[in-house]
Amino acid sequence: MTVDNRLIDYSCFHPDQIELKKYFQENKVYTVQIESNLACRQGCLYCYASSNEQLNNELPKEIVISVLDSAANMGVRAIDWLGGDPLERKDWYELMKYSMNLGLKNNIWTSGLPLVKTDTAKKAVEVSEGGFISVHVDTINERLYKGLHTGIPKEKIDAIIKGVDNVLALGKSPEAMFNCITFVKLLTKEDVEQTIRFFYEKKGMRTCLTQMCRVGSALEHPEWIPTNEEIREAVEIRDSINYPNSSVSMSTMDANKFYCGGAICVTIDGDVTPCSVIRKGFGNVYDEPLETINEKNKDSLLYTKLRDVNNLPGNCGSCKNNGICWGCRASAYYEAGDILAKDPKCMIGKY
Repeated sequence: MTVDNRLIDYSCFHPDQIELKKYFQENKVYTVQIESNLACRQGCLYCYASSNEQLNNELPKEIVISVLDSAANMGVRAIDWLGGDPLERKDWYELMKYSMNLGLKNNIWTSGLPLVKTDTAKKAVEVSEGGFISVHVDTINERLYKGLHTGIPKEKIDAIIKGVDNVLALGKSPEAMFNCITFVKLLTKEDVEQTIRFFYEKKGMRTCLTQMCRVGSALEHPEWIPTNEEIREAVEIRDSINYPNSSVSMSTMDANKFYCGGAICVTIDGDVTPCSVIRKGFGNVYDEPLETINEKNKDSLLYTKLRDVNNLPGNCGSCKNNGICWGCRASAYYEAGDILAKDPKCMIGKY
C-alpha cells in the first residue's frame, strides 16, 4: 500500500488506523472531542462554536476532569482538544498532562497563535506525544485572510507559521501535524492550491479541508457558502497534492467514516453530540456521566445504522468511496435536516 493510501485511510488524523478501524467495527468510541473553551485570538468570522446561545466561555475544570475519567473508563484512546483555542486556557497543560497520565493521546486543535511562544510550543509537543497538532490558516493571502478574520492578517499568518516552525524544531514530525482550511466561497481554487502547497512543500504538512456549515457565526454570512462545484474543485486540489496516488477520496470533509463513527463531542455547555459541528445534544455531562450518556445514545452518537452499506443514503451505497466515506454528517444535518441523510454537498460520481 502506498504512503498516500495509508494516509487517506486513517482520515488525516490518528496514526494508528488499524486500531481506529477496530474500534469502528466494534461500535466503540475511539475519540472524545472536548470543546474546552471559546477564547481564541484568530477571530474567525464563521466560527461554528461561536453564537449568542452559548451559556459558558469555558468548560469548568472539574467537568473536564470528569469527562477525561469517563473516557478512560470507556477505553477511549484519544482526546481531541477543541475551542476556541484550547491553548488559551490557563490550565491547558495541567489538563493535558492529566489526560496523558490516564493513558489517553492528546490531539490539539489550535489556531496556532499560542505556539509562537517557545515554552508553549515545547509543552504542546510534550503532551501531544503519540497524537497530532493542528493549526488553522485558511489562506496565506493576506487580503483574503482579512475578509475572514479579525485583526491584522500579516501579523497573524506570520505568528502561526512561526509557531509551526517552533513545533517542528522541537522534534514534532510534520506527519503528526496539519493545517486546517475552512473552505468558504471567498477562497478561490487557486488560493486553496497555494495554501495547501505551501504547507505540504515548505513544512511537510498535509491540509485538512473542511466545509463551512450553517451554524454559529456562519449564520451571519450565508453568502459565503460555496457551491457544490466549488467544493468539488477544492477537494480535487486537496487530493492531488496530499494524496496523489490514492484511488479513493474522503469527499467533502477530511474525516472518513472511521473517524466520524468513532468520535463523540462534549460541547462548551456540556452537551454530548456526535460531532463538534453538529449542535444537537444527546444528554449533558452536567446531568450524567459521559459513559452513561454514550450507552443510552450510542446508535445516534456513532451513526451505527450507517455501518451497513445497505443503509447508506442516496447513491452512497454504490459509490466507489464508501469503503472509507459516508459523506459529511454535519452537512446532511444542516443542509437536509437529517443527520443520516445524503450529504447534499457531495458530488456523487465526481470523486
